[in-house]
Amino acid sequence: MKLYKSDLFGDIKQPESFLELLGLITENNIEGSFNVKMWRGQGDINWRIDSGAYRRLAYSSNHDKNIRELDIANYEMTLLRQAKHKGFGYSKGRRLSDFELLAKLQHHGAATRFVDFSKNCLVALWFCIDNSLDKTGLLFGVHTDYLGGNLEGSIRNLDDTYNEFMLGLSKYDVPFFIEPPVVSPRIAAQHGVFLY
Repeated sequence: MKLYKSDLFGDIKQPESFLELLGLITENNIEGSFNVKMWRGQGDINWRIDSGAYRRLAYSSNHDKNIRELDIANYEMTLLRQAKHKGFGYSKGRRLSDFELLAKLQHHGAATRFVDFSKNCLVALWFCIDNSLDKTGLLFGVHTDYLGGNLEGSIRNLDDTYNEFMLGLSKYDVPFFIEPPVVSPRIAAQHGVFLY
């Protein structure tokens, strides 16, 4: 199989047909483990995989370029306060937890620390090729052996406040898998999950 040399991601396998791509997707690269992956498709291989919150702060003209955890937490708490003030903290008459509200905001275009992934490689492939036909896209898979979190459902303590939720995440040194509750039909249709 051909290799694509990327300055950002190194040598990447470059399938030349859909069948070759399916072979790559179903290949188990880690002996004795499950072949479940989280998938992300992006239209330009030259884009880094950063959260929207990180990019928002890193490219803001009024912020220094050394982004710390506290900067992102303060940004997200402000985002939550603004969303609740505007009345977005409810869905079907039920008050959303901070986590649910962040998931809803993310899927409607807000910049959070969540990074969108899908459990369906074909959904991710669509995002890889949809917008940038003149660019080389990237279909990025993450093996679940390298993730923290509950891989088959919602997280525990969903009703935690933002601060409680963040304290719970601080014990992980790997990306944390989160499957949000369905607060948007769009999340369900895309088999949407997040890495946090």
